[in-house]
Amino acid sequence: MKNTIKISSILLALAIAVAVTACSDKQETAPGTPDQMDEQNNPSTQPGNAEQVPSVKEGTGTYTGQADPHTVEIVVDGKPIAFQLGNGLDQAVADLQEQDHVQFKYEEKAIEGEDTLKQLVLTEIKKSDSVQGAGQGGESDTSGKDSSSSASAGGQSDSGDSKSSASSGSVSKRPAEGKLEVTLEGNDEVRPAKLVQAEGYSLYIPEQFSFDAGKHLLYMHVDHEYSVRIEKLPADFNLDQLESQGKKELKPYGEIKKLGAADLTGPMKDALIFLTAFDSSGTHEYIVKKLDGSGFVFHVTQPQREASEGFEPLAFAALNSIEKE
Repeated sequence: MKNTIKISSILLALAIAVAVTACSDKQETAPGTPDQMDEQNNPSTQPGNAEQVPSVKEGTGTYTGQADPHTVEIVVDGKPIAFQLGNGLDQAVADLQEQDHVQFKYEEKAIEGEDTLKQLVLTEIKKSDSVQGAGQGGESDTSGKDSSSSASAGGQSDSGDSKSSASSGSVSKRPAEGKLEVTLEGNDEVRPAKLVQAEGYSLYIPEQFSFDAGKHLLYMHVDHEYSVRIEKLPADFNLDQLESQGKKELKPYGEIKKLGAADLTGPMKDALIFLTAFDSSGTHEYIVKKLDGSGFVFHVTQPQREASEGFEPLAFAALNSIEKE
């Protein structure tokens, strides 16, 4: 009888122990409160995951048109940059003309899956009378203080594509419209052109090109890296010094070749100096020529891409139309 009672007591103790253990497990796995569940399921409430509001930046540049209904291109410090249009900017953009100087505000938004790329979204854009050259590398915050403009290789600040943009303020007496004779693929053609003016000179450019008077930069619409920077020389320029300078400029691009009179044809056949170098990035040329009694250096950049066909004949025809102002 005593053994029976003892066994029963042991079994009872084991049953109590099992029940206590089961209750403890249920308490550990019980779901949290609704507030706790919200915090767990909402990443924005977790430490370090607070939503970041993009800062608004400011810039200035030259408006060159719309790439598509949602994207515009603005040249900032000589570089074309694509901006997405923010809400409500359709009319503001519709009021702009190509080559207008503009002031704008934009946000940099992260692109999912990209650590370094940012989407630039315009929040405001308007026409401006002058360009300070502020861009992604020199933008100002919304306090309204623009940074100093970056000088181009020619030492000029940014300006736009119009006769009135010349710092001298003079207006050319040449007709606003003209024609350029050009040879393309062996065929002689006459192309319509418009007059543009910079300080001290003017020239006619074909419809495929734009001209930044402040930077003295002629470039193609389709690819802005196809370009010629025009440098007006002082009256007492020295050809030996210029040739030395040209070779130094072209040295990073590989072997330099000097073309003589026998090698030159077309608009540049009477160039005083014609240096060229070629590497994987394309063709680079340093040309000195006298036009309408003034000396000029043409710094030519011609990448090896689809736009290369036709660039040089059209650019050289435009350069050959330079006259003093």
